[in-house]
Amino acid sequence: MSAHTETLNQQEQATLMQLEGTIRDGWHGFVTVGEALLTIRDQRLYRVAHRTFGDYCEQVWGWSRQRAQQLMDAARTTQALSTIGLQPENERQARELKEAAKVVQHLEPEQVVAVAQYLKTATGSEKPTTSQVRAAAEVAASIDAHATVQHPDTGAEVPLHTLTGEQRAAAIAENVSTGTHERLQRQKQHIEESKLQSKSNGRGGWTDWVMDYVAQHLTPTQELRIVGKQDASRNPKVQALIVDTDTHATIAFGEPADWLKKAVLNLVEEVKA
Repeated sequence: MSAHTETLNQQEQATLMQLEGTIRDGWHGFVTVGEALLTIRDQRLYRVAHRTFGDYCEQVWGWSRQRAQQLMDAARTTQALSTIGLQPENERQARELKEAAKVVQHLEPEQVVAVAQYLKTATGSEKPTTSQVRAAAEVAASIDAHATVQHPDTGAEVPLHTLTGEQRAAAIAENVSTGTHERLQRQKQHIEESKLQSKSNGRGGWTDWVMDYVAQHLTPTQELRIVGKQDASRNPKVQALIVDTDTHATIAFGEPADWLKKAVLNLVEEVKA
């Protein structure tokens, strides 16, 4: 590879030596290593003895291009997350937060502040989960400058772009907090429904729940009924409910649904509540 005729000027050569020293001394520091690799790649400081950056990584450090890319991605992720007050502890955490960091990179300053504020106050933890970080970033990114929001002082619905800077910041923060909470609740419900479906002995998780509930919670005078009928528009609906056969009173019921499984899941949510 020494046949290349390109050279580095004195400043570039000093920069390369410094960065390679960082890599040698920083095997444990994935951020500094990744940042050094990014600079070497972007400034093409490998070009004297190596045709490509991939060749440089493999021949100097024994890394594949993929491994070098992982380190650079981790450094970029950490840089982006630092704006919202987060610091991944290791490469694994950085990889988990990579997609959230991509969203954070494109947020407006007011949105960044709102996400940081939410993660600091609403999660009750200095180490929010990956789901919390990504949900907050995506909710912030979805806020349209021309959308209507509640005025932080009057509560009236007004276009976001008509608010003053302080009012805009307050409205965005409120939207991030409320929207993230709602998104996480929906995700939690989806996960619970998925678990219910997967907890199965071959018949389906929701059918297991029916049998378990009958065995463990119903008294001899109670029944779990699944009733199918037409609604006012003559559309078929099904509803799951628990009835006392002595008094004929309905003890609990789920919202009517278009299919059997959903009817049972609606009852699950009701009895859990």
